[in-house]
Amino acid sequence: MAESTRAWRLSMVLGELQFPAPKWTIQTAADLYGADVQTRTELQDLPEVVYHDIDEVVSAIERGKARTGPLPDPPEAQCCRRRS
Repeated sequence: MAESTRAWRLSMVLGELQFPAPKWTIQTAADLYGADVQTRTELQDLPEVVYHDIDEVVSAIERGKARTGPLPDPPEAQCCRRRS
């Protein structure tokens, strides 16, 4: 995923959050916003530190993705398959 797309998505989710903020506050703000699974997973993988602005959050996620690689595509849910 392009960094600009991730930054835009996180700015929408965390736009009202007051920084500096610890990881748990960032995760709670995302949950209250109703963040998608991908965003919540990325935030869950953040190191347990205090972040001073959204750029630090985006950078930490990018560093984590560089170490672990991209997430695999989620499997198709059985409930959503069409039956023939």
